[in-house]
Amino acid sequence: MPDRHGPLRVARFLLEIDGIAKAGFSRCRLPESTTAVVEYREGNEPPTPRKLAGLTEYGSLELRYGVTTDAIELYEWRRLVEQGKVDEARRSIAVVLLDEEGQPAARWELRNAWPTRYAAPTLDAARSAVAIETLEIACEGLRRVDTGSETDGGGRDGDRTETATPRPRKPTDGLTDLTRRFRPERRPNLTRKERPDEG
Repeated sequence: MPDRHGPLRVARFLLEIDGIAKAGFSRCRLPESTTAVVEYREGNEPPTPRKLAGLTEYGSLELRYGVTTDAIELYEWRRLVEQGKVDEARRSIAVVLLDEEGQPAARWELRNAWPTRYAAPTLDAARSAVAIETLEIACEGLRRVDTGSETDGGGRDGDRTETATPRPRKPTDGLTDLTRRFRPERRPNLTRKERPDEG
């Protein structure tokens, strides 16, 4: 069990794209979830409008990563959208925050995600810096999922109450290498035509 003093730190995280872990990102900004407020009032009511719920909208996921040969997969994913193949480009994404021992501690899942913006790195011959690419991803839904860990509010195994709801799958189940980019044999095909089974 990690030495838990205070909230989780932001420095250790990974992403899953269609269930395959990818850890090679230097920055990840999660989208916001906002619901518009609609004001409404009738003439016979007190002089204060009601606050009704309007549309719920989700912001963009922003990823920044160093330029490598593997990073071409993300650009090719963006190319699907440029070619008008948005339905083929939709993916399920999960952002997983890790604790001090590298175990999943918090998890956010994005539904029907597809890249809306790609930014190439700024090159400068007078600087010593990593070349960074940026990818912005839109989604149609965001939710935080309990990982079942003690750092995410779960108790020890003996302290838990059995419920009918199954525990969510841990993002590291079946994965052996979370610190490198995709190995060639495990690299996800972001440009494939077949959609993953839903449900």
